[in-house]
Amino acid sequence: MPNKDWVKCILLDDSKNIINRIPDNSIDFIFTDPPYNIGKHSTGNIPLPGRSAMNNDVADWDWIDFNPEEWADEFIRILKPNGNLFIFTSYNQIGRWYNCLDHKFDTTNFMIWHKTNPAPKIFKAGFLNSCEMIFTCWNKGHTWNFISQAEMHNFFESPICMRPERLSSPKHPAQKPLALLKKIINIASKPGDIIFDPFMGVGSIGVAALNLGRRFIGVEISPQYFSAAKSRIDNSMTSFISSNNNTTDATTEIVQEPSIAYRHTPIDFPGILFNKKPQQSVKTPRIYHDCKKNPMVPTGLKPLLKWAGGKEKELKYIIPNLPTHFKTYYEPFVGGGSVFMALTAENYVINDLSYELINLYKAIALGNTQFFNLSYQIDNTWFNIHHIAAGCTEFKKIYLDYRNDRIPYETLKELLSAFCDNRQRFVNILGKDFNMHHDVLDAEIRSNLLRKFKRMKELELTKHLLPDTDIDNNIECAFKSAYYMYFRHLYNSKSISQENPILHCVLFYFIRNYCYSGMFRYNDKGAFNVPYGGIAYNSKSLSPQLKYYQSPLLREHFKTTTIDNLDFEQFLNKYQPTKDDFIFLDPPYDSEFSTYAQNQFFRQDQERLADYMTNRCKAKWMLIIKNTDFIYNLYNRPGINIRTFDKEYVVSFMNRNDKKAVHLLITNY
Repeated sequence: MPNKDWVKCILLDDSKNIINRIPDNSIDFIFTDPPYNIGKHSTGNIPLPGRSAMNNDVADWDWIDFNPEEWADEFIRILKPNGNLFIFTSYNQIGRWYNCLDHKFDTTNFMIWHKTNPAPKIFKAGFLNSCEMIFTCWNKGHTWNFISQAEMHNFFESPICMRPERLSSPKHPAQKPLALLKKIINIASKPGDIIFDPFMGVGSIGVAALNLGRRFIGVEISPQYFSAAKSRIDNSMTSFISSNNNTTDATTEIVQEPSIAYRHTPIDFPGILFNKKPQQSVKTPRIYHDCKKNPMVPTGLKPLLKWAGGKEKELKYIIPNLPTHFKTYYEPFVGGGSVFMALTAENYVINDLSYELINLYKAIALGNTQFFNLSYQIDNTWFNIHHIAAGCTEFKKIYLDYRNDRIPYETLKELLSAFCDNRQRFVNILGKDFNMHHDVLDAEIRSNLLRKFKRMKELELTKHLLPDTDIDNNIECAFKSAYYMYFRHLYNSKSISQENPILHCVLFYFIRNYCYSGMFRYNDKGAFNVPYGGIAYNSKSLSPQLKYYQSPLLREHFKTTTIDNLDFEQFLNKYQPTKDDFIFLDPPYDSEFSTYAQNQFFRQDQERLADYMTNRCKAKWMLIIKNTDFIYNLYNRPGINIRTFDKEYVVSFMNRNDKKAVHLLITNY
């Protein structure tokens, strides 16, 4: 029987592996401090004359892309309807949290933590970093334990965490003071409530929660921080019991569940809570770990790249509905590889009709030196564009003169043209293998700057004046859009695609990462025509992804992988999957717009696929596809199981997709 009196459960793992198996509406309070992505914007350590540099509270994780959009839906799913959600965040993330969560809750707000002893600025070159934001969400009926009006201010003051409370080994740059955490927990939860922190760090939220009589679930991916958190939480539990030992059986009041710190056994959360059956049409996953070759064991590997219709978020439906065992995994429409990368099998055989995508897979699988050298060249160019934009201080003055009607449009064109005549400054940052077609780059810089200046003025006249930082960001965006268009021109070049396939592969990889919303569309002449993603893409870098491509775990995954580039029916006929194998299918959806990476997929292709899978296929298979009458009728036959789930698209590109759609999970087992 599960222990209904459990108090704490802390886990060493990636939170994405854990959160998937937490049932719906089961957490009272999500209180967490995720990465802020400030590494790219930070000056790093502060140099001080005659002494060691001062840490600027930037850790390794702040250099890694953290996307609130990937977490919001799961936070909403596991939170009780009357639960609270508090997220420590920064200026560059709060808008993204708002966009993800505001429409899902009755109320969203934010709080300010004012640090009374922030790190100084020795040279007085700007404001102190003395404030931190906390994004908050709740629905009607939520817990709110205010006593007086004075407590209801959304402004907290306290010192930053200092010794002896602050750990010195390991030192966590973002450790929060217990006094602040306890105040928030007291306001937003009740004794006995379950508090969940998916980015536990050294366990401060857990310590505060347990000291206040709450239950706590915490997850931390770093073994070093996890060890520190476990020690602090265990000591906190001991102290709490000791302080309440007026009776001989005081320990029975606090029942400690064993902390799960290893990855080789199934995880069983404590308590009845985690045994509730979810109200869903398809099973939710029970996450296991590194049991070798068990298909129910996620590898923990991410998709290779963003791909329209990728199934990373659907893994929570896919994994628990897999066959209990299979030998070889087949995927005829591999796309970005969400499922291929996530599942464990003895062998993998993957395929896609897009030759560009398959060339990328092969380059990564083989560790192609030229591919990685060229990719780092283009990434270095992208990084240096920032310095070019930042160095063009006269641009802001030109724009302000134009905005304030001190110069007319024709003068603006002349000034920008004169600036762009010094072409060499723009050419110099191109990698040697991309240094060609200077006239194209020159034209793109001129047109993108002019277009951006016109658009900014229109925006300011109709809405509001832009802050200086927004003007700077827009100017950088104009430059980056120009270089993006230049690289897009090279990608569309027939001579490059035919004569230099590795260079073309790198351009495909770059475009995939920086085009608007990851969409891939072509015009009637076969040229790729999606524009640059915009200001939000300015700070992106390929380096973290390239390091992932070269990681030992990913290389090991590809050692038993066969890669092909065929029509799906040719692929299945060639390899003939057997009854001991499994096929995952994620074909293009049934819609009037079904161009698949320059390859059309029509209803007759859907019929071919259904005919093969239902009449000729010997292997077990699963197909995920958007529900239409046509698709449903193709598979509504004896021996085929059809289940449903809901999916929300992040982007509805040119209104070709409904924002909400019912999806089918179809299997022959």
